[in-house]
Amino acid sequence: MGVARTTDVRHIRSEYVQSQEVYEKFKKKRRKGLMRRLVAFGIVLTVIVGFLTSIISSKSDQIDSKLTQKEHLEKKLRASQEDEKALKHNIRLLHDKDYIGDIARRDFLLSKKGEIIFSKLDIDSH
Repeated sequence: MGVARTTDVRHIRSEYVQSQEVYEKFKKKRRKGLMRRLVAFGIVLTVIVGFLTSIISSKSDQIDSKLTQKEHLEKKLRASQEDEKALKHNIRLLHDKDYIGDIARRDFLLSKKGEIIFSKLDIDSH
């Protein structure tokens, strides 16, 4: 019972075993290359997605700015159109002789023949 058994196992280096070892090394090498390519692809994809997201974000901000500017300009256009209508109305009135006569009598105290004009004095009472 006291004797320890030692077993000498010899490895057989046959062509089959060698080819299997070469195949396993090849598979590990391919897997390592695949992982490197996937990591590189992932990094490139992440950079591209980040770049595109940045572009979309900036374009969205530009669109918002342009929409705000458009609303402001539309309000300005409506105000200008209202002013244009008022000015066209005034032009039409200024072509009317009776209206011009009324303005001349009111503002410049001019009168027709036989007309007497009474004016009020504006006195500020303090």
